[in-house]
Amino acid sequence: MLVAMTEQQQLFHLTSKYPLDELQKLKKQQSFFCPQCKEQLLLKAGQIKIPHFAHQKNSECDSLFSEGESAAHLLGKQQLFHHFSNLQLRTVLEPYLPQLQQRPDLLLTFKNRQYAVEFQCSPIAKPSFQQRTSGYLHANITPIWILHTPDKFKGTGILKVSINHTNTQFIQQYKKQKFLITYDVKSKTFYYISNLIHLHKLQYFAVVKKLPLSQQRFPLLVPEKISKSQFHLLLKNYRKYREYYIHPRLLLSKKGVNDQFFRSIYELRLTMTDLPIFLGIPVCNTHAFNQFCIEWQVGFFHFMDYHALTPKTMNERAIPYFFKWSKLELTDERKAAVEHYLAILRHLNIEQLGENITEEQLFNVLYDELVAFGC
Repeated sequence: MLVAMTEQQQLFHLTSKYPLDELQKLKKQQSFFCPQCKEQLLLKAGQIKIPHFAHQKNSECDSLFSEGESAAHLLGKQQLFHHFSNLQLRTVLEPYLPQLQQRPDLLLTFKNRQYAVEFQCSPIAKPSFQQRTSGYLHANITPIWILHTPDKFKGTGILKVSINHTNTQFIQQYKKQKFLITYDVKSKTFYYISNLIHLHKLQYFAVVKKLPLSQQRFPLLVPEKISKSQFHLLLKNYRKYREYYIHPRLLLSKKGVNDQFFRSIYELRLTMTDLPIFLGIPVCNTHAFNQFCIEWQVGFFHFMDYHALTPKTMNERAIPYFFKWSKLELTDERKAAVEHYLAILRHLNIEQLGENITEEQLFNVLYDELVAFGC
């Protein structure tokens, strides 16, 4: 913790303005107490971890959740507190909210609205994340979750990144633009991971940009939509990944003719080395399938061919039957992904697998669907 109550019943904030020698003297002269449980606290001011308060051993205070914090968490809270305070925002460090029994890292007030900033440096279980988020919203407080930047995100440009299930909780959305905000305490830099396009399992292509803390504003800046030139490069990398995925998929399959993907390829009279460019394309919500999109998109064409349908004659109400036929679990997100794929096929006027679609036609439709109108 970075906040304690003095004997004079005043809040004391452990910010970076206090030199270590001054804190060592203060430790001997002053007593500090927990603002929540009123128990006496220890002021820890050593050479390794940044100064912080801690409860006495065996304390049962609810605020113990904030102890055992990493140095990055303590330092990040200090840096963000100073920055937002310097922006002339009313910023409170570690306030206890008794009505919620929660203690956000920062509580900001902007245009008469409150924002709870949580700088997350450790994994948080989905139930806890949802409970804390819903608690803030119920109290009319807008939660802002900022993830501590993993080393794998410290780059710029179009990168292949891995986002685990815990970190997907922190993905935000603004005007249909989905992105992840992270902050690195060492470099005092925000990293924005945006324009996420799902590949396989936890893998995504993303545009990664960095923003120095000194240039951050409030409300937090949101990333710009990807340019056409960047999207060209992204699609080029995506096509390479498609080929990279197919080759080992062909070599390593142990199911043979029982492999649904290969059976669909065979029934559709396709070859693995010369697939139409509109098979295996990014669409909204394709992350819901976990597998690379070419698997279910080939299966979708197999379903239509088996039932003598085309993208034009395929009725959206038949989509649940595709899932049953393919033995895939039906979810709202998966259904939405198939609907979006069907809309793209219709936009391209595709009636059969042999349609001659150019790279430029595909690019223009995908850019409009995924970027210009948001996804």
